[in-house]
Formats: sequence, structure tokens, C-alpha cells
Amino acid sequence: MINTPSSWFDERFQNASSIGYRINKRLHHSVSPYQTVEIYETADFGNLLVLDGAIMLTEAHEFLYHELLVHIPLLSHPKPETILVVGGGDGGTVREVLLHDTVRRVDMVEIDEEVVKVSRLFLPGLANKLDDPKVNLVIQDAVEFVQGLDQVYDVVLVDSTDPIGPGEGLFSRAFYTEVKKALKPGGLVAVQSESPFSLQKEPATILEKMRSIFPLAKLYWGPIPCYPFGAWSFAFCAKDGHEPVVRRPEAAKTIEGSARYYNRDIHIAAFVLPNFMRSF
Repeated sequence: MINTPSSWFDERFQNASSIGYRINKRLHHSVSPYQTVEIYETADFGNLLVLDGAIMLTEAHEFLYHELLVHIPLLSHPKPETILVVGGGDGGTVREVLLHDTVRRVDMVEIDEEVVKVSRLFLPGLANKLDDPKVNLVIQDAVEFVQGLDQVYDVVLVDSTDPIGPGEGLFSRAFYTEVKKALKPGGLVAVQSESPFSLQKEPATILEKMRSIFPLAKLYWGPIPCYPFGAWSFAFCAKDGHEPVVRRPEAAKTIEGSARYYNRDIHIAAFVLPNFMRSF
């Protein structure tokens, strides 16, 4: 919600907590067939993307989320060439994927074209790689897109909204099953799996579904200041049970040279879970 005249934007999370940013002005407001899309100029953290009242990113902190989602799975693969990005309409995930020189093709499947259009206008630092010749942008429901695919991708990255509204189907057992079919031998998956402090325990639910489908599924996590409670989790899944270890050390060294968060120590440490998360 937008609080006036104090000029703060607050997101209420599960009717239990809130996170807020002081804003200068609202830059954009539109209603797509799927959700309300807004951009705010914050006083201190760059532009803020909000979907249906939920904070998706700030320009100041988005690197944390995108580097965690992308570099851990891609550097855990010996030669990631074909990548599927589910969601990610702001473009940040694709931007990080294209830092890997092994990548030949990126299919990005986003249900809401409005998010892409708005991100191109107001989040150019994220969306500026969406026109890269390696990127094939598909405006479609990813639940439909993955049906019937057979061994197409080395890595699938699910950069979705919360498990409500247009993102709900991306958290289903049926969707994860189709994703597994779409992976080549040795293929890997990483999905954003919500806050480990959420009242609904979404990470535990997501992990349980993943473990029923993949021979290896593990949680990892990191700090995301613009999300509720300041921490976020991700689920790493391997079609053939491969552990999430760096398999391309020279590539990891190169990524470290430009990354603001990722390094090879983080790659290992992100999987070190506190006791309450080990019980998920």
C-alpha cells in the first residue's frame, strides 16, 4: 500500500509483518490481465518494482537475489548451454545467465508481457539483456510451456512470484514433474522457495515436493533486504543426484571478478542451514 502524505510504500506480509520504503514518487501504474504493476522511485534504493502490492525488487539490492538464483546452479553444471528461465520478467536473471560464456540459448517464459514492458522502461539495468540474440522471449504460461518437452535444457531457473495468483501453478508437483522431463541428463533446477520465516512454511512444502521427484533436492539461502524478514531461500534440484559443487572453477573465478555477492565460499556457505531449516 502507499501511505500518504508520509510518502512511504509498505508491503504487508501474511498479515503478520511489513516492510517499507520511503519514496519520492510513483513512476508507473498499470493493470495487466494478471496483476497490478507499479514502479516507485525510492528515496535511497533506486526504483522499486511492485506486483499486486508485493515488493519484487529494488535496484539497490536485486543483485543478491539474482546472483544466488543463477550462479550457484550454473556453476554446479559442467557445461550449461541451454537454459530455461521461468518468469523473471524484470530481466535480472537473464542478465546473470548471460555472464556464462558456455550458454548458447536462453528461453525465457514470462506470463505477463506488461512486466517486461515496464521493466524495459524503468529498470534498464536489469532488462538490458532481454534483446540479446541468445535470448528467446516467450509470453506464455510456463505451466503450459513445459508440457511435453523432452530433455531440452541443462538448467531450469524458476524466478517466479509468490505461490498465489499467476505464480500459483509454478509451485505444483505436476509442474516440477514436467520440469524434470525437460532436463537433459545431468540437468539442474533452482527455484525461489520463499522466506524460511514465513508462517506458511513454504520452503518446507516446496522441498517436500521436490524430494518426491528429484533424487537430490536441497535448500540454500541468503540475505535479501527488500523481502520480508530480510532472508530468502532457494531450492536446488539435480536430475541425476549431483551435488551443488563448483564444476567450472575458472568460470567461477571470472564470475567472482564482477559479482557483488557471489563467490566460491558463498557457493558452499549458502547450503549451510541453521537447525530450524534443517528440519524442513
